[in-house]
Amino acid sequence: MLIIAIFLVSCTQQFEKTDGKITGPLPRNQIQGTESIKEISNVDIELITEDNVGIKATFYKGDKDKPSIILIHMLNGNRNDWDDFAKILQEIGYNVVAIDSRGHGESDLKWKSFSEDDFNKMVLDVKAAKVFLEDENLGNIALIGASIGANTALNFAAQDNSIKTVILLSPGLDYRGVTTSETIKQFTKPTLIVASEGDTFSADSSRTLDSLSQDSVLKIYEGSEHGTRLFGKTDIDMVIIDWLQAYLN
Repeated sequence: MLIIAIFLVSCTQQFEKTDGKITGPLPRNQIQGTESIKEISNVDIELITEDNVGIKATFYKGDKDKPSIILIHMLNGNRNDWDDFAKILQEIGYNVVAIDSRGHGESDLKWKSFSEDDFNKMVLDVKAAKVFLEDENLGNIALIGASIGANTALNFAAQDNSIKTVILLSPGLDYRGVTTSETIKQFTKPTLIVASEGDTFSADSSRTLDSLSQDSVLKIYEGSEHGTRLFGKTDIDMVIIDWLQAYLN
């Protein structure tokens, strides 16, 4: 059984828009390796969407009274791309569901044959994960998506007022027909938008989305890392944790 040792020093982080940066300290020593403090458990689950597509997911069970997070991967990725970070979130206490979007991983269909309409239906995969969490009596849900998963997360949140906050890693104005310029106007709750300067399309898209949003913070990193590849190359893990502490707990 896999054991993860994480120690979280809680802090309250104030987020402000300042030239596309998040202001305020983001100390990396918030998470440090320690003696094992809790056995990590997770379980693979099968979800069925309202259009009858089978979705494979992993549920990282946290504390019953803690909020929940749904993770949506990049194109040609899968739920395992989030595994390390999902376990950190779980250790903090969050209940986490990482999905294989339709056409990816162990879920039904093949994305290489998808039409734009098929890609847009990935919001139904997020809905299935949300229904699962509700059936488990777990609420206060945040969405974190990467690349086309970020677009999907935003588009679902725009039509579901129960979503508390979204975090968009390397979103685009249009990925495979999944567009965001209108839905960013419809989602009125706190939105964290993240991109790398050298990832030009996403960086430009992120600036546009930030300008259209009613309540967002934009963070632009140096380099060119995209989506979940930001992990390990930046302090995005700490930025996300601080954001969740500020807007989800």
